[in-house]
Amino acid sequence: MIKKISIIGSGNVATRLSYEFFKNNIQIAQIISRNKKHGQLLADTIQASFTTNINNLKLTDLTIICVSDDSIKDIAKKIPTNQPVVHTSGFTDITILKKQENHGVIYPIQSLNKDIDINFQEIPICIESNNNIFKKKIKNLCLKLSINVVYFNSTERKHIHLAAVITSNFSNFLYLIAQKHLHQQNIDFSLLLPLIIHTAKKTKNKNPFTNQTGPAKRGDKKVIKKHLDILKNKDYKKIYKLLSKNILTTYEK
Repeated sequence: MIKKISIIGSGNVATRLSYEFFKNNIQIAQIISRNKKHGQLLADTIQASFTTNINNLKLTDLTIICVSDDSIKDIAKKIPTNQPVVHTSGFTDITILKKQENHGVIYPIQSLNKDIDINFQEIPICIESNNNIFKKKIKNLCLKLSINVVYFNSTERKHIHLAAVITSNFSNFLYLIAQKHLHQQNIDFSLLLPLIIHTAKKTKNKNPFTNQTGPAKRGDKKVIKKHLDILKNKDYKKIYKLLSKNILTTYEK
């Protein structure tokens, strides 16, 4: 059973996980972070010790690496082989931790922000491990945070991560395009918020293919042309054309 953990990192994922574990009475013995200001603040909040030096890592039931994908390998090299370790990346393979006797992955499928509280019980958490005993331990740990803990191998998780990027990051960038366009016309972007919320809610009940609406789905090429005429940014025109073309192709009879 995992009762005491250490967390490497003090960014969005590290912060939100730390808060959730602390809230669910999982002791966080230590925060290790290069960012002294953020790391010390996080450690103080969850009553953990703090260090900027990974060589001072305390041995616990589990160390969770919450750093950028490019940094995971270098961090893992500095952790003793007998220290159980997981990383939280959606895309990095489990084998990057193969030096450790017990290693795995805990990947919450959610865009986490240290300043935004969220109901973790509703977040799917993907786990992976190099053996069944360790798998059971990290699953039981994650079940304290979420009712939806699922096992996927690294290949499957990479596909989930790709889909998550398309779903969250790309859609948010389209919101940004819309916001900038309206701002140029001195129109408040908040007018679109009910539409955004309604679209997301529809996806919960029906699949995206059925939910698709708009001029491209209808094959209304005249409206598409008029939209392109008033959209001045060349890059945004390309995005609009590409998406409209794909929608047209998808729904052609």
